[in-house]
Amino acid sequence: MVTGAILAGGKSRRMGVNKAFLRLGNRTLIEHGIHRIQPIADELLIITNTPDEYKHLGIETKADIIPNSGTLGGIHSALTHATNDAVICVGCDNPFIDTNLLLYLISVLGKHDAVIPYTCSEKGQMTLQTLCAVYSKRCLPIIKKMLNDAEYRVHALKWHAKINLITPETWKKIDPDGYSFLNINTPDDFEVAQTIFDSL
Repeated sequence: MVTGAILAGGKSRRMGVNKAFLRLGNRTLIEHGIHRIQPIADELLIITNTPDEYKHLGIETKADIIPNSGTLGGIHSALTHATNDAVICVGCDNPFIDTNLLLYLISVLGKHDAVIPYTCSEKGQMTLQTLCAVYSKRCLPIIKKMLNDAEYRVHALKWHAKINLITPETWKKIDPDGYSFLNINTPDDFEVAQTIFDSL
């Protein structure tokens, strides 16, 4: 049993409009996420501080328990509200998340606190893809303490929790191009997404 949580609490400052409702093909960005997660989730939640904006989607919405606490606060809210131990957390701006990758992440959660893929830059800098990841409720006390300590950086979880980090060599077997990790934050990002969408 797994809960899917779509985090839609960002301000979309760089986009200028609510990016969740940008239309890519015949669906909005958030609808793409719903379409990809709903078939594999026993429960689906949208975490947002503006629930009225999302009522038309027919998905249960929950507000951040600790407002203005960023992505980590959104994950905290998702874990708190979820009825299942395992929770898929994704952003509202990830239209190309690979369902098979999510299924793989769920399958290797085991006794870990979370399963998080990471990417590497050309210079070898590691970036945790925290909004294409699976978290266990075992993370909750850890995240609560981080938030209480004003530690809002999600990647800091790797120093506090038992994380199963998924290497590029592993996830590329499922999602060779890494499109699952494409976040759309700016108009330029949206143009890239449009190009990818048109090529699929």
